[in-house]
Amino acid sequence: MTQRKTSLTLKKIETSFNNGFVLEALFKNYHLNLDLIKLICSKSELDTFDADKKIKHIISALSEEINKNQNLKTIINKKNLKIVKVWLGKMDVFFKTLKYKYPTNSKTLFQETQKISGILNISAHKIFAHK
Repeated sequence: MTQRKTSLTLKKIETSFNNGFVLEALFKNYHLNLDLIKLICSKSELDTFDADKKIKHIISALSEEINKNQNLKTIINKKNLKIVKVWLGKMDVFFKTLKYKYPTNSKTLFQETQKISGILNISAHKIFAHK
């Protein structure tokens, strides 16, 4: 994950949303957020980090690591990580609803996903700045 890939993905998301494909934009934004979370974990010197784990397990391991590592707290704090956990729960409910019918809250969930993307993007820029 590089800054260039992040900005390119954000442009694709904006284009999809402007063309009226809200669900496609939501999925792309979701995957971007997952990639950013994995980037933060890989750069956090997490001993138990495994990219194949479920994202909830990665978030909980990252939360435990924030308590131990003060340098990680400068990249992403507990408050922002808690917001990400809540968002992941909402996305799980969204995907379960999507199996049976077209969800009505896709536009509001997309807006919330963009906010989470902004939080994670700031954290990723902090990582790139430390290099």
